[in-house]
Amino acid sequence: MIRHAIVAGGGIAGHAAAIALRKAGIDVTVLEQRHAEDGLGSFMRLNPNGLDALAALDVLDPVMNVSFPMTHVEAYGPDGTLLVNRPLSDPVPERGLGARFVTWTNLEQALRAEAVRRGASVRHAVRVTGATGADDGVAALLADGGRVDGDVLIGADGTRSVIRAAIDDEAPAPEYCGSRTVYGYTPKTPADVPPAPAQLRAYRGEGRLLAHIDDPVTGEQYWFTNLKTPDQLPEPGPSTDEWRDQLLALWPDADAPAAGIIAAASSIRAADDKALHHLPRWHADRLVVIGDAAHAAPPATEQGGAIALEDAAVLGQCLRDLELPLALARFEQLRRDRVEKIIGFATGRLTTTESPNWSYHHHIDWSRQIR
Repeated sequence: MIRHAIVAGGGIAGHAAAIALRKAGIDVTVLEQRHAEDGLGSFMRLNPNGLDALAALDVLDPVMNVSFPMTHVEAYGPDGTLLVNRPLSDPVPERGLGARFVTWTNLEQALRAEAVRRGASVRHAVRVTGATGADDGVAALLADGGRVDGDVLIGADGTRSVIRAAIDDEAPAPEYCGSRTVYGYTPKTPADVPPAPAQLRAYRGEGRLLAHIDDPVTGEQYWFTNLKTPDQLPEPGPSTDEWRDQLLALWPDADAPAAGIIAAASSIRAADDKALHHLPRWHADRLVVIGDAAHAAPPATEQGGAIALEDAAVLGQCLRDLELPLALARFEQLRRDRVEKIIGFATGRLTTTESPNWSYHHHIDWSRQIR
């Protein structure tokens, strides 16, 4: 019987897993190496399948309160011609979930608050360095020499997962995709830039693209662009001013909307695009990985956060209904094909004639018995 679960990693996947475990009646301790006040970096679009996973966990309303709708996508060519105009609607009309824009920080904080409200223990500034078997259990080993014991240890510790390595010391790491995504924040829509409330608007140039969405209440702009490069980012990466200079060199027309957005930005950061297409082992004994630790998805999927939420809900169901190790094997069986398909299509390793919204149909019925 599973009484106590340990979650390594307190981001979106980790706190969603804590919520699912508490809903399943399992005690849970979340171990997060960041301090509580340290926010996550960028932002995301939550598509209908991600919102569906939140609804399955009864946590949709708190996330709706810290997000705003994205109603459609527009794209303009260099001469201002409208190239794309499509709605972001739910392909399952009776759900009516659509898409939402949310910052990673707001989403993580909303999930953390709900996990704590439901009885999860969340410990910050605690770094997990490994795992070891214990009598009829497992222990998370900590950097300070301590340990936390439980019945199962869930690695929600991202692309550099310690738990992935504990499961298989020959596990592949996520691969660099040859590009990086640059994220920016512009406090107020520049006067010469047409506002784009609740819509994703993209401007295309010669070999470049900048897309932004505006908060419909505050007018704040969140934007991104993608740069192809064989070199990964150094640590530390460029400053906001350095990024601004580099990006404005790619958009030399000072009157272009993209240039105005970049020039007025107060924060610019970037992350290398990485993908983990196939992880041979997702679990071993009482260890399992979820989210980016199991299947890192590049931004092109537009699904990284959503499939992590799906993982959390499905793992909760499996641990509720099945004993170890069958619960972990069944979780992998239910999840592997779907996430590898999503990542494969986004990176070009797989091709499809299906509609781009095929992945949005996914539905999780929490009451379903997992066998």
